[in-house]
Amino acid sequence: MSSLIRIFISVCQAVAYAHAKGVLHRDLKPENIIVGQYGQVVILDWGLAKIIRHPEDDEIENEKIMTSHSLTKVGKVVGTVSYMAPERAKGGEATVQTDIYSLGVILYQLLTLYPPFRRTTLKEYRKKMDEEVLIDPMEMAPYRDVPLILSKIATSCLATQVDQRYQTVDELIRDLENYIEGRSEWFLISELDIACKDDWEFQENVLIAEHMAITRTTEISDWVSLMISKSSFTGNIKLEADVRIGEQGHGLGFLLSIPEAAERQNLNDGYCLWIGTDTNKSTKLLRSTVEVISSPGTFLYRNIWYHICIEKIDNNIYFYINDILQFSYIGHLPLTGTHIGLLSRDADFEIKDFYVHVGNQNIMVNCLVVPDAFLAHKNYSAALTEYRRIGYSFPGRAEGREAMFRAGITLLEQANSLTDPIEKNQTYDAALDEFQKLRHTPGAPLEYLGKALVYQAQHDYDEEVKCYELAIRRYPHHPLLPLLQEHIVYRMHECSRYHRKATYQFILLVTSHLPKVVENANTKKLFQSLQKHWEPLPFVFPEKHFETIPQISLHSFSMQIAFWLAKPFVLLEIIDDLLVFRPFPVETIGNALYILLELGAWELVSQKIAQIESRDLLEYTCFDFPATLRVLKFGVLFKKEGLKKGVTVFLESLKKSHITLDDERMLNYFMINAIDEQQLDLIPLLQEKAHQYPLSEAGNFRFKCIEISYYLYISEWKKSGELLHQFSMDTLTQDKSILHFLYGCWLYATEGKEIAFAHFSVNLEVPYPRTWSLFMHYLRGKAGEKQPWFQRAFLFEKRLLFRELALFYHCSGDQAKSYHYQTLRKFEYLEADGSTKNP
Repeated sequence: MSSLIRIFISVCQAVAYAHAKGVLHRDLKPENIIVGQYGQVVILDWGLAKIIRHPEDDEIENEKIMTSHSLTKVGKVVGTVSYMAPERAKGGEATVQTDIYSLGVILYQLLTLYPPFRRTTLKEYRKKMDEEVLIDPMEMAPYRDVPLILSKIATSCLATQVDQRYQTVDELIRDLENYIEGRSEWFLISELDIACKDDWEFQENVLIAEHMAITRTTEISDWVSLMISKSSFTGNIKLEADVRIGEQGHGLGFLLSIPEAAERQNLNDGYCLWIGTDTNKSTKLLRSTVEVISSPGTFLYRNIWYHICIEKIDNNIYFYINDILQFSYIGHLPLTGTHIGLLSRDADFEIKDFYVHVGNQNIMVNCLVVPDAFLAHKNYSAALTEYRRIGYSFPGRAEGREAMFRAGITLLEQANSLTDPIEKNQTYDAALDEFQKLRHTPGAPLEYLGKALVYQAQHDYDEEVKCYELAIRRYPHHPLLPLLQEHIVYRMHECSRYHRKATYQFILLVTSHLPKVVENANTKKLFQSLQKHWEPLPFVFPEKHFETIPQISLHSFSMQIAFWLAKPFVLLEIIDDLLVFRPFPVETIGNALYILLELGAWELVSQKIAQIESRDLLEYTCFDFPATLRVLKFGVLFKKEGLKKGVTVFLESLKKSHITLDDERMLNYFMINAIDEQQLDLIPLLQEKAHQYPLSEAGNFRFKCIEISYYLYISEWKKSGELLHQFSMDTLTQDKSILHFLYGCWLYATEGKEIAFAHFSVNLEVPYPRTWSLFMHYLRGKAGEKQPWFQRAFLFEKRLLFRELALFYHCSGDQAKSYHYQTLRKFEYLEADGSTKNP
């Protein structure tokens, strides 16, 4: 039967082609079809064909009519009675559906070897039309094993009502191909009603907040109405619904693969297909709020009913509007979760006939189905054995590559299920070894994806990000790289909910290696949230080219991320990229070099300056760039020959009427290091020189704060108090700058512990405090060497905490602790060559 259906599909394709060209055959029957020796199909007798919607009337005299056994007779309606649709017999116009009816008769005969009806003449047909009863093909030929799907196709083609037939031959072809390819059939299992509370386990208005790990408020949030089905639907599923968006509506979201309540970390876990409107063209598929497909050209016009269909088949999602495929998506990682739902931002929509179908298994079963079933039922050993066998059996096929990857996933899932720490780590190591087998195969990038998943499970985010970076660097043009890129973006947004440092790492990975992703709307929103809420670096100057050259703006953003993460070699790559621009972005390059100096990697600064000078790059720039490099050399000199030497040479260079921002920045750098190194005798020299020049507003503020710290260290309580009281009490008592901490230290030394601690108690508790608030969180037991915060803190934050603790304990009279924290602070720098210091 399959061979006959393949021939029949060729017939349908020929008819569909004719319809596409605007031609109706009007006399389709077996006598007009020739099948060649090799299955080629020719449709004959186009003498009765007609242009679709031709104005010429069909009901003219002397037109041809044929009975089921004769050829040509005179009558009023064209066609052969046995293959004629009822509406044609009644004198109706020929349409696409009348040709489909004729194809239905042919298919019925192929299935049963009998015609569906016994008709002799047109007159008799018209007379007995209402008495005709269509017998199901399966009943007509019970011994021919007529497949249910083909029986349904035939009866749909032969429906008496035109609107119950296929609307196009293409739809008929699609269902026939589903049968030939063994695709699953759909069976209605549930009907959902948004007004019936019993259909939903969760039906509430909720606030969904994003980027909580990198922001201090729930600013990026959205109130939505969320509904999650009470029933779960496993395997392949299809959602169908008729939807109408109202005049004020913004769209509607369909949720898929929502995990069970116990496994649900966030309410919006799973997939959301958001369908936009003509005023809000934002149709997209999101995976846990991360956009994986954007289709702004797909939308619903308001106040019009549409038929929506969403199919989830294995790891694929298909989206149809009015039975026309809009887009499809394939996920490399399994689509877990069995619940469905709806999400809306307003109530201006209607939905009816919301049906859920489940699909049976395909006849052509993929070889991975068996081990997949073992894995789903947590039979890890059987799944692993089968995956390995398939991987060895099909080395050059996608199935073999996929089996090798899933073998590693099996070990990863097994490790996650174990409770014994030793056994768990051993199984993680086995998973890493399994993924390594993908190296030197066409699926090589999947080795790093698999290893990244293992490190993610172990919460080793540094190694996870390294895996992705290695994959991008080693396989920049590999066809599988988009799979990794999609997962990188997903992880970046996922981490922004709960892990600040990992979010920074993924952001730096994206800005460095996936610049196209930066243009994504969700990515822009994430970056904007970060920039709005991160702590500005006082030693980073504003950019002149920030608005005019987007690449420089992105580099400026990246290098501040690199500073917080202490990534000196990323900074060197950024500098190399910036040196290509003409004219040189002086402020940006100067900022990058100073950031390296601030991190402690002074040898890298020295080498980069020498490289710039040796390549004669200064010939292509303005006067400011050599001056910037000259000032930076004083910082390098301090690291090479000592602080006193650096300060002396620097002060000798300031014999001019004014100082630049570069000079001002280096002045502050020397003063801070003089206090850190307890070479307090250098401070008066720097003070004297600073008082000779007008400083910028920001520079003057930093200078006064350093002066206050200096006087506190030398126990000049009166002078430090005078400087503090130059600021308003609101400024001193509110936790908005380092002055709050300095004032508390002064209070401890002059007014006592109780008043000082009362001052410090006004601080609000936040997950990631500003650097000037770190001491207050230390007092509450939230920050410190033995606190979880210490593992999540950045290098610079640890340094500033130890700096604050050293000053506080000096003011409180505990010199031993002050010295202890001064010593710890020294380890919160990089080595001169950019490597990490070992305490």
